[in-house]
Amino acid sequence: MALKVALTGNPNVGKTSLYNRVTRSFEHVGNWHGVTVGSIEKTVTYEGREVTVTDLPGMYSLSVYSFEESIARDRVISGYDDVVVNICEVNNLVRNMYLTLQLVELGAPIVVVVNMMDELKKQGKILDSSRIERELGVRVIPMSAKFKTDSEKFMSEVCKFASSEKSKPALPYLSKLPLSKIESIISENLSRSGLKKDWACLKVLEKDEFVIEKLALSRNQKEELSKVGDYSGRIAQLRYEYIDYLTDGAITFGLDASKKSRNENGLCSIDRLVLNKYVALPLFLFFMAAIFVVTFGFVGKWLSDLFELFISVCIGNPFTSWLSRVGAPKWVIAFIGDGIINGVGGILVFLPQVVLLFFFLALLEDSGYISRVAFMTDGLFRKIGLSGRSVFTMLMGFGCSATALLTARGLEDENTRKKTVLLTPFMSCSARLPVYSAIAGAFFLAGRPLIVFAMYVLGAVVAIAVAAIMERGKKFKSGKLSFIMEMPPYRMPTFERVFQIIASNAKVYIIRVGTVIFAFNVIIWLLSYFSFTQGFVADGSGSLLHTVAGVLAPCFAPLGFGNWRAVTSLLSGLVAKEIVISSIASLGGAEAIFAGEYARAAALSFMTFTLLYTPCIATLGAMKKEIGLKYMVFGLFLQLGVAYIISLVVYWIGVLIIISKPSAWIVALIAVGFILIVALIFGVRRVIKSGCGTCGECNRICAKRNRK
Repeated sequence: MALKVALTGNPNVGKTSLYNRVTRSFEHVGNWHGVTVGSIEKTVTYEGREVTVTDLPGMYSLSVYSFEESIARDRVISGYDDVVVNICEVNNLVRNMYLTLQLVELGAPIVVVVNMMDELKKQGKILDSSRIERELGVRVIPMSAKFKTDSEKFMSEVCKFASSEKSKPALPYLSKLPLSKIESIISENLSRSGLKKDWACLKVLEKDEFVIEKLALSRNQKEELSKVGDYSGRIAQLRYEYIDYLTDGAITFGLDASKKSRNENGLCSIDRLVLNKYVALPLFLFFMAAIFVVTFGFVGKWLSDLFELFISVCIGNPFTSWLSRVGAPKWVIAFIGDGIINGVGGILVFLPQVVLLFFFLALLEDSGYISRVAFMTDGLFRKIGLSGRSVFTMLMGFGCSATALLTARGLEDENTRKKTVLLTPFMSCSARLPVYSAIAGAFFLAGRPLIVFAMYVLGAVVAIAVAAIMERGKKFKSGKLSFIMEMPPYRMPTFERVFQIIASNAKVYIIRVGTVIFAFNVIIWLLSYFSFTQGFVADGSGSLLHTVAGVLAPCFAPLGFGNWRAVTSLLSGLVAKEIVISSIASLGGAEAIFAGEYARAAALSFMTFTLLYTPCIATLGAMKKEIGLKYMVFGLFLQLGVAYIISLVVYWIGVLIIISKPSAWIVALIAVGFILIVALIFGVRRVIKSGCGTCGECNRICAKRNRK
């Protein structure tokens, strides 16, 4: 039987990083509560022994306040695991050990990991872990999850602990509490509750609602307990006093203390800039704009063009030429050349740009900057009925909308959660990226980076605007919102972690291209060039899709792309957004679909509609799972309606601009400028009213709240 090991701890202590290291996985890592919204497990073999490692959602204590915390709490108190690994972060040891004491009180088979020891060394400090181990009576492993040698040491220590005899450590402060009196009141309820006696008595003394409900106490018992009084504050005080005793002198300065002081002052200066209420949002937009210029400008375009040349010269042209020489039918040549090679290759050529984009986003995330983005936007989001935790869900929407929606289940307010799920699909997922890049490259070559950047900003602005409108109505009015977030120190992104993020996303992209997109692209091509009466039709007229899409095409005429090819591409995009561009490629290319005097305006309108309408069927499924069928249908019509209205406005503004005949760069700059002005006016005004603008204050507030 496999050894069962559960990883638990506060958010942002490195649980998932350790899980990824010991299981060789690529699960998403983030500096916020709710990244792991369910348990993740994998079985590995270590020195001939099977070990099942489970990564549990982060929690601050065994008295929980959110859905994902309850998952971790239920797993820990069940006694299912052979070893419960409590991970603490060395820079927040006092706060993290509050959960440690609760696990010891529970009697769990606990091993304590003090993570990120490399950062302590850089600060010129030394941890006396043996003192904590000796006083607390549990195994303490100092390590850094980013290093392979440390993870191997961890696995060795865990397996050794699992095979050893275990005894419950004695916590001296428990003798100061009237636990025996509580036991005398609830003794008859303990056996049928399935809870451990000592722990249940302590939690009843804390007025823990979960435990009290489990015990099913009578009215008389509750009255007896009320006479004992509320000890929750006293228990917290005793725990922190004991933690102070354990950690007093455990961390000392080494020879590099002066270096540590200089580093802290430097980091404080950075936060004064990136969290400044006047500079923070423009600085973030500048960083993102710079990323898009590099990704879709010379560097990204050169790499994609090189990849496209390789596909064309080494695969496409030789294969279609060979088919012609052997006398293959025209429809077979067209099917393989246009339907398969051009269709699938038309998406695959954007792989270098996808890799570049995720490279830069990985740097921002791994450095700790993205957490600060959530902090600085919390004031704005709170005004429109969302919270800083909603920011993380929406930021994950830049990767995959369906996956991002799962992280919203940790939001405590029901209406806030519904709005977050309904609005996250407006954020531009990575699947839409090839659509922007290909169409912008065809019609706005010089301004392609800014056009693509404008699409991403537009999605965020629309989400914020719709949230503000929804907050004004009673149906979606949010309740009282809270936001406690770990503010991680700045860290130098590791090559391995950045590579994992890039490799994971590139793998998903390639698999989608080779499976779902390939299959549906073939189906769409066959439906686009074959009819029941005429067979193969080279121009697509009279084909099956021509007939179906032709019925819907007039609805999109006011948006500038009222032709069956464009509508076919949009319909195919409901399966996966990548299929939009492969459909365009197999149906003649962007220049053939968006033709005429106002082709550029139509292309821009099409990109806008692609940005704002429903991402894919998988996203609809995730919406149904999170907020129910009724709200999923509402979300579908909301996204289609918003997409239609915004695209209509974009098209006719584009027509007016084209009539004045400016250059492509001016068109791009006007579009981007308009979006940025709206974002800055609306966003900065909110942030100024609510942002604290002082580095370090958030850490003090969070520590104070957690301590209470």
